[in-house]
Amino acid sequence: MLGEQNTQEELLTAFHHDAQWWKLILGYIETETQFIEQLLNAHIYKENTPNLFERLQKFRHEIETRARETKNLKKEISEYEDKLQGILECQDISCDTFYLENHKELKDRFEEFYTGLNDYKTRVFNYIGGML
Repeated sequence: MLGEQNTQEELLTAFHHDAQWWKLILGYIETETQFIEQLLNAHIYKENTPNLFERLQKFRHEIETRARETKNLKKEISEYEDKLQGILECQDISCDTFYLENHKELKDRFEEFYTGLNDYKTRVFNYIGGML
């Protein structure tokens, strides 16, 4: 496991790399979110589709929520990056453990967010693709 045999500098590098990767992915997600919002607001759908308005409204509400989550997660990752320098000041194992656990929690949260977003995109594209 990361951290058991790594130096503090190696941990800092690894954690910083993860944070940079997460921020890169979140940048792509922001672009995708804008596209999905435009797609949901386009007037290209078959008018006689049952529950069209309700379904599109539900998808619109969810993408707004996902956009806020993206923004909040991006901010949290940036704040986390700012705190990473503290790894180099750690002098005991409990401090290292704190950074390892904190990193794992953020990693798990990012992965859960990313998986949920991909599930949402699949549902939107399947629904809209079937109507076009």
